[in-house]
Formats: sequence, structure tokens, C-alpha cells
Amino acid sequence: MKDSYFPAYLAILSAILVLSPNSGYAENWADKLSIKGFMSAAYHETNESAFYEGKATTSGIDKKGSFQGTKMGINLTARINDRIMLASQLLARAEDEYALNLDWAFVGLNLAEPLTLRVGKIKYPVGLVNEYRDVGFSYPWIDAPESIYSTEAPNGPQATRTAFTGASFLWEKFIGNTNYSADLFGGEVNLTGSDVRQLKGLTLKADWDDKVLLQVSIYAGTMANATINTAMNGQEHRVSTFGVKVDWNNYIVYAEAADVKMGTLTAMKAKSNYITFGYRVGKWLPHITQQEFEQGQLDDDQKTTTLGLRYELAEDTAIKVELSKIKTNKGQGLFDSTPNKSSVSMFGFSIDVIF
Repeated sequence: MKDSYFPAYLAILSAILVLSPNSGYAENWADKLSIKGFMSAAYHETNESAFYEGKATTSGIDKKGSFQGTKMGINLTARINDRIMLASQLLARAEDEYALNLDWAFVGLNLAEPLTLRVGKIKYPVGLVNEYRDVGFSYPWIDAPESIYSTEAPNGPQATRTAFTGASFLWEKFIGNTNYSADLFGGEVNLTGSDVRQLKGLTLKADWDDKVLLQVSIYAGTMANATINTAMNGQEHRVSTFGVKVDWNNYIVYAEAADVKMGTLTAMKAKSNYITFGYRVGKWLPHITQQEFEQGQLDDDQKTTTLGLRYELAEDTAIKVELSKIKTNKGQGLFDSTPNKSSVSMFGFSIDVIF
């Protein structure tokens, strides 16, 4: 949804708050509405002319530098009553020329104490950080590792998506000091140049005291309206992922792996993974990430090593610096064309803020 729909969205939200039962009309709308925001100003530069992680051959990160990844967002949550809530995120990104988009928006209905039904455009519940991947302040890297989270580039593993339109049954329950959850979801995904229909998936999580998080996901859908590669039409896109996050004392670990299949198209099969180690020293968090993906008969094989440093400038502001070495052993990896160098260096810098 573009910014032209924003006034209509606010009007609908205001009407619900005013007319909902026991709302007290508009006098207590501030008690029901929660507004939070975030912003990331990011810059990347490589020593290669081929674009990296671009939408097409006319954009991406190259030796001229790019502010791709710069974004600003607003989260709005309205608690209508004890059972009904509305949640949404408005997002403006440099890649979209800062047009304001309704990134996701859904209605949540508490069916019973541990079970919630969500209907609308919902953030994809696959990947350790995918549901808040736009909030750069929430993780150590400048961007979430592209071996799992690359969704904009036409090539790459395509292990996760941004959001889907449909429904989700979310079950959550604390047992001792562990939070268990199961998310059964389905619907469809609208992509640039293709769609995913008849989507169905399941994500299971176990979060022990915010120190150790385990997550397993599996989902499948049928490809439709593919224009770039028409052979995908009617093929089943099936993905399974596994992830673990550890935040123990000063040690930070993230690790994820994904397996992607596309029906009978062996050229679209992919395996990808990454692992991050970090150690927090006061306000400083140095970390290292090793990631890799391989894709089918296209013989794409890319390995990336990143050294990063995060500094907590304030409780709501972080500064990050990264230096990556991207090696394309075969094919073009996540570049828009085969790079001139087999080993490409990339520098990145960002300032992340929440408010």
C-alpha cells in the first residue's frame, strides 16, 4: 500500500477505536494506541562494478557506493479490547525512493488464552529475525545475513519472504521459564515478477529465558504468474529452515540453515547457512559472520566472511561498521552479473535508532 492510502488507513483505525464497544469513545484513544518507530541510515561500498543485492541491473551496491538499506518505519498497535488488537507497520526505504508503504497490517483475535487468530498481511514467521528484520537496532549486523534473508534480488536462495496475505493460528505458552510457540499459517505472497499461491507453513519455537532460542520452520506454496522464469509456474516452492540464537552472559551466537526446492527444477534448488559469533565488552560488540549458499545446476557458490563492530551510543542508538570479503567460487552469487573479481571487498556503516 503506497502513501496515498495512508490517510484512509488512519481514518479506518480511528473509526474502530471510537466505535468499538466499551471504548469510552475518543477520550481514551491514547491508552489504546501504541506508536513506536525506528530508523537505519546505512551505506555500503564495494570494489566491484557489478551490482550486489540489487533488484535489477540498474540498482544495488557497487564501487560507487550506495545508501540501499536506509529506511524508516512506524509500528502502530491498537488494543481494541481484551480479545481484539490491530497491528501494522509503515515503512519507507531508499530502494523504493522513500515511498511510504503499509509493510504489514493484521487483526488479532484471542480465541482462547494460548491461541490467537491473525488475519491480514502478516510478517513472514520464518527466520530468527525475519519478523523484525527492518529494525536494524535489534540485531548485531547492519543487515540480516543475505544467505538466508535475501528477498529482493532476483537470484539467491529465496529462503524467506517479507510478508504474506492470509491467516495465522499462533499458539504461545510459558512452561517454567521457557516460552513455547507454534504458528500455523497460510495464504499467498505477491512478489515482483511472480506470486506464491496456496501457501501453507508451520513454525515452532522454544525460547528459554531470552537466552537460548530454537526455531524450526517448513512451508510450501505453488508458483504462479512467473514472468522472468515461466518454467516456475505450477512448481511447488518448498523450504525448511532451522535456527538457534544464544545470548548468554556476554556471548552472542546466531546460526541458521535453509534448504530450498522448486518442484522438478533442479536448477532452483538451494542450500544456505550462516553462523555469527560475538562477544560483548561493555558498549562494544565485535562479531564475525561466515555465510554460504549454493544453488542447483546454476552452479552458484558464494561464501562471505564479515568482521563487524557494534557500539551502543545510547540505549536507543547503535553505530555499526563492517568489512566483508565476498567470494564467488562459481557463478554470480548475489551479484546481478558475474563479477570481474572472484573476491570482492565490501565496506558498510550504519546508524540505527529506535524511538
